[in-house]
Amino acid sequence: MLQPRAYPEFVTKALVLDNDPFEAMVDDDNPWMEGFVLVVMVSLLAGLALALGGWLTAATLPAPEAALTTLLQGGRQLAALLSLPAPIVEQVIEDVWALMTLGTGYAGGWSHLLPIISVPGMALVWWVFFSVAAFGIARAFGGNGALRTTFGATALTVAPLSFLILSIVPFAGVSSVMLAVWGALIGYRAIHVAQELDWRRAALTTLIVYAIAGLALLLLGIAFGLGYSTGGFR
Repeated sequence: MLQPRAYPEFVTKALVLDNDPFEAMVDDDNPWMEGFVLVVMVSLLAGLALALGGWLTAATLPAPEAALTTLLQGGRQLAALLSLPAPIVEQVIEDVWALMTLGTGYAGGWSHLLPIISVPGMALVWWVFFSVAAFGIARAFGGNGALRTTFGATALTVAPLSFLILSIVPFAGVSSVMLAVWGALIGYRAIHVAQELDWRRAALTTLIVYAIAGLALLLLGIAFGLGYSTGGFR
C-alpha cells in the first residue's frame, strides 16, 4: 500500500542506515510502485529546490554575456602564454560555458526549469540501473530476494537527494561526492536487506554495480570527447 506520509520517516532512517525502512519497503505489497513514487517525490522536491535556488543565484550575478566576455579575454591571454590556437581555446570556453549556464539555470529563460526535469529523470534512470544490476549480481552471489523487492529497497538510495533542498539558498551547495558516497552506503544496506546477503557479499555487490556504472560513464565520456574533437557537436 502506498504510504507517502511515511516517506519523511523512511528517508530520515535510511540516511542513518536503519534497517526499518528497508524492511518496510521489502515487505510492501507493491514494492516497485512504492519505490517509484518515493524516487519521484524526493527527486522532484530536490529539483524544485535547485531550480528556485538557481534562479535566485542568477538574479544576483552579472549578465552571462558579460561573464563570458571576461572568460574569453582570460582565455586569449592563456592561449598566448601557452602558444595555443586562440580560436580553439575560445570555442572550448564557449561550449563549456553554454553547458554550464544551461545546467545551472544561469542562461536564463527555460533553463531555470531544467533541474525539475533532469533531477527526477536521472534519479529514475539510476534507480532502475542500480536495482537491475544489483539484483543480477546479488543473485549470482547467492541472494534470495526478488527483483520487485530489490526495486523497493533500493529506492531509498534517493534519500541523500533530500539535502539538495539546501540549494534553495543562493550560493549554497551540497557536495556531490558526499551524495554519491552516502547513496552507495544506502545501496549497500538495501542489497543486504533485500537479498539477505552477508555484509561482505552485499558490499562486493555494491562495489561491482558502481564499477559498472563508472565504466559506462567513462566510455560515454570518451565517445563524447571523440565526437567533440572531430567537430561532431558544431
